[in-house]
Amino acid sequence: MNLRPLTFWRAGLILTFACAFAAPRSLRAQDLVGEAISWFPSQITAFEFSNLSALRALPDYQNLRTRYLGRNLRTLEASLSRLGIQEDDVDAMVLGWRSMPTRKTQYEGLAAGRFDATTLDQRAAASGLTAKLIDGRKAYCLPSDPNSTCVAVIGASLGVFGPLHVIEGMLKARDGAGPSLASNTQFTHLVHSAQSGDPIWGVALGVAVSQWFKAWMPAEKNLQMDWASAFSGVSSLFYHVRAGDNVHLAVTLNCTSPQSASSVRQLLEGLKLVQQLAWHTANPTQPDPFQYLEVQAANRKVSFRLTADYAALEHAGPLGQP
Repeated sequence: MNLRPLTFWRAGLILTFACAFAAPRSLRAQDLVGEAISWFPSQITAFEFSNLSALRALPDYQNLRTRYLGRNLRTLEASLSRLGIQEDDVDAMVLGWRSMPTRKTQYEGLAAGRFDATTLDQRAAASGLTAKLIDGRKAYCLPSDPNSTCVAVIGASLGVFGPLHVIEGMLKARDGAGPSLASNTQFTHLVHSAQSGDPIWGVALGVAVSQWFKAWMPAEKNLQMDWASAFSGVSSLFYHVRAGDNVHLAVTLNCTSPQSASSVRQLLEGLKLVQQLAWHTANPTQPDPFQYLEVQAANRKVSFRLTADYAALEHAGPLGQP
């Protein structure tokens, strides 16, 4: 697996939206997760929590942020700056993804924050942005953002972001007018099981498992394989990312049977060899971070662990499809 998109591409996404929400330090991580379960609609298939304070403490944070913030995210960041949004006092954020049948996976999110609504309105007016009203709440849509992202402030301490129709659905779910993620007991149990003190952790359920692997494999376009079939024996996964002197990734896959677990373990061992070959071809003089990838299977669970230093991540090849 490529740690770069798992930690820093997503961190870039999180950092961009983090500019919109300055979180009060009194809000605990589990409170934000609980709010997200109530706000997110039931169609969510992947869920990620990020501790932004911990991410800012990473070594060479500004250099990593500059390197891993992609073109689309830089565009979004520029759009948000029109609202006077700064990257300052952010603590945590939750992102949710839903699988779309005819287009790319769609994301949305919830963050705790401390907002100056007057300043936001003034900057929006100066930038020619007109507020969209959703049940009396203002949402500002960013026309230059390729993901059609809108931002809405909910009270004084929470905000939501995503396409306008998604925000409308989230507000309905929170008000009890639509099904929320809380009604999906399998997903909420998975989220509660995965919760940890790590700066990044998340879960994927059902079809989102194969999409999770396909999206973050650096050599995905060169692999001729049916990802959905390859991971059809995996019902869910959860992962944790810790960052200190090195970056540590831990992933656990819940399989439908011991036989499926054995097959998935063999698949991951094969993908490990592919990644090692791709790494040596692209970075022949650099230490191979995939050399220490450990894959294990026990009963219906498969787990793998990977540790890499920041220097190795800095030499990672181009991202595949984000």
